[in-house]
Amino acid sequence: MPATLTLTPTEPLSDTQRVAAAAADELFTLYGVVPITVEHVAEHAELTVDELTSAYPTKQLLVVAVLQRWHGAWRHAVERIADAVSDPRDEVLGIFGFLEECFDDASWRGCAFINGHAELGRQDPVIASLAAEHFRDVERHLTLVCARAAMPAQVAQTLTLLVEGARVESAVQQSSQPARTARLGAAMLMSVYATTDRF
Repeated sequence: MPATLTLTPTEPLSDTQRVAAAAADELFTLYGVVPITVEHVAEHAELTVDELTSAYPTKQLLVVAVLQRWHGAWRHAVERIADAVSDPRDEVLGIFGFLEECFDDASWRGCAFINGHAELGRQDPVIASLAAEHFRDVERHLTLVCARAAMPAQVAQTLTLLVEGARVESAVQQSSQPARTARLGAAMLMSVYATTDRF
């Protein structure tokens, strides 16, 4: 397995890869990774096993593709939120709004990175590394947003914990309330650093 696997695909996906990754994502979300075989994914994707293994030669590469898919969706969401607002504080709150939308989806079973690390992280250093990479990217993004809002880096660290904690609790409680609670916590935290000079 190459040591250079990252959460960003090095080249555009083929149609077969997109279909296979989407099918694997659905099955891994519903049942976990371990019980699902390549044959299950091929059947769900309406591909032959040969077509699937030509696109993704190993099950591990399928897991990586699913994590890349999740990370891409996260990056797209935060970029969309950034484009929609002018105040970086609203950008932070928008992230928790996005999480609430995710948690309200009937297919939500928790974050793929958290679930994947819990299920595979001890045995598979590649998956553990990719989960850590995603967490670092979440904090890196929030650090940049906080800098634009003239808030210190430790605020971004706390916001990251609110994001990840909400993801975990939403899966356990099967509720979108954790996103709203985390959003309130974020608003209260940011209010400490609010600019009082309005004139």
